[in-house]
Amino acid sequence: MNTSPITQWDGTEAYFTFANSGFGTAVCLIASIAIVAGAIWYGTRHESRDFQKFHGKG
Repeated sequence: MNTSPITQWDGTEAYFTFANSGFGTAVCLIASIAIVAGAIWYGTRHESRDFQKFHGKG
């Protein structure tokens, strides 16, 4: 299953998946920002709850 539009790779320096679409790049960027922010939020919430449990405040 060879679906690449490039038939020869001689002289090719880079291959961009979303080269003609700024929308695709923006979607990937927003998704990665959301995943990182969600992981930071979840980790902070988890750690603060465990800290309170450990010190008998929760």
